[in-house]
Amino acid sequence: MRTMEINLTREQILLINLLIRIAVMAGITSLILSFRFVVDSIVKASTPRTGQFKMTILLGIVFVAGVIVRKITPQGGAMDLSLEGTLLAGFLGGIWVGTGVGIAIGGVCYLFGESIALPLYVAAGLLSGALFTTLHTRGEPWSYSLNPFSVIYNFFERLSKRRLDRDVIPLVVCLLFAGIRYALLRRLPIAKLYGYFPQEPYLLVLDLAVLVYTLGIALKMASSARTECIMREEERQLTHARLTTLRSQINPHFLFNTLNSIAALIRTDTEKARDMTKKLAAIFRKSLEESADTHTFADELRFIDDYLAIEKVRFGDENLKIVKDISPATLDLQVPSMILQPVIENAVKHGISQRTAGGVLTIVSRPMHGGIEIVIENEGPAGVRYDLDELTARGIGLKNVIERLDIYSCAEGRFAIGPRRGGGAVVRLYIPNMGERRRSGEDQGADCR
Repeated sequence: MRTMEINLTREQILLINLLIRIAVMAGITSLILSFRFVVDSIVKASTPRTGQFKMTILLGIVFVAGVIVRKITPQGGAMDLSLEGTLLAGFLGGIWVGTGVGIAIGGVCYLFGESIALPLYVAAGLLSGALFTTLHTRGEPWSYSLNPFSVIYNFFERLSKRRLDRDVIPLVVCLLFAGIRYALLRRLPIAKLYGYFPQEPYLLVLDLAVLVYTLGIALKMASSARTECIMREEERQLTHARLTTLRSQINPHFLFNTLNSIAALIRTDTEKARDMTKKLAAIFRKSLEESADTHTFADELRFIDDYLAIEKVRFGDENLKIVKDISPATLDLQVPSMILQPVIENAVKHGISQRTAGGVLTIVSRPMHGGIEIVIENEGPAGVRYDLDELTARGIGLKNVIERLDIYSCAEGRFAIGPRRGGGAVVRLYIPNMGERRRSGEDQGADCR
C-alpha cells in the first residue's frame, strides 16, 4: 500500500500554525496559572524576589521548550510563542521577570544560530516589564479586551475626554514588536531570526490578529484568575468577620449570666463569689489571648473545664457531676472556638438546675467520617418537649452554635437535640474535618470551594 504524501506550501503551513497558536497559548497559560505562586504574584501589590525568581524559571522553561520543539519538529512552529511569552512575562511579573524570560528564550535561540532573537526578546521583556512596573501602583495594566477594535475605540473615546486608557498598552506593545520583527525578517536572513513575513496582505492581517489574540487570551485568563482569587479572599474575609461577630456574641452572653451568678453569691457566700470572679478572669484572659476561629478539641475541653469549674462553684460538687468519655483520636482535631460552651450552659441551666438533687453531665467524643462526633447528655426533668426551632427562638446561645457550625463546616456539620431516657436532653454535634488549612493562623474563615 502506497503512502500518500502531502506537500504543503509555506502559506498553508503558516495558516495551520496560526490556528494552533491560540489553543497552545491557552493551554500554556492554564498550566502556568495552576501554580499558586503565579496567581499570588499577580494579585499582590508587590511580588517578593523569590516569587519573581520562581515565575522567571517557570515561564522560561515553558517557552524555551516551545523553541526546542520548533527546532526538532519540522512543523513545530505553533509551539514557538517566544514573542508572546516574553511580553506575557513582562506584563505579569514586571521588569525582572520579563527581562529574565527574554534572556532565557533569546539565549536558547542564539545557541541555535538565531543571533537577532536575543536582543529582540530582551527588549520586549524589558519594555513590557517596565510598563507593568511603572503602572502597577496606579492600576493593573493587563485589563485587556480580546477585541482589538473595542480596545482602540475605548482608547479614543477616553482620549476625547482627556483620559488615558491603559488597556491599550499591551495592544500597542504587541503591534510594535510585531512591526520590528517584520522589519528584521525582511532585511535579514531567516537563519538570524525565526518567523514568517507574509507576502499576501490577508495573511499579514491574519498573522497580526492571531498575535494580538494570543497575547490577549493569556492576559484575559490571568486577569480572570486574579479576579477570582480576589473575590475568594474577600469572601473568606467576610466569613471570618461573620464568625468573629458570632463568637463575640457568646462572650457578653456568657459574661452576663456569670456576673448574675456572682451578684447572687456576694451576699450569701462571698468566698464563692470571689472564687468565681477569679475563674471568670482566667477564662476571659485565655479568650483574649486566643484570636483564631478554631482550635483543637483538647483546647476546647480545657476551656469547658474552666467554665464547669465556675458552675460547680454555683451548684456545688455534689449537685453537678461531670462524666467524660473522650476518644484520644479526637483531641487534635480542629473545632470552632467556644462551640460547646452555650450547649453545656443550656444543659446546666435548663436541665440539671431544675432537679433538686442536681445531676450528671456527660461529654462523649468519638471520631466519625474523618471528623468528630460530640455527644452532650444531661439529666433533667422528664416530659420536656425539645423542638429545635422553638429552642433557638428563645435566645442566641444554640442559634449561635448552629450558625457557626454551618459556616465552619460549609453546611456539612450536624446539630441535633432530643429527650434523654429518664429525663433530660441529649445533644449530638458532628463537626467534619475541614483540613489542615484551618489550623490556627493559616486560614481565617471558611473556604467552601
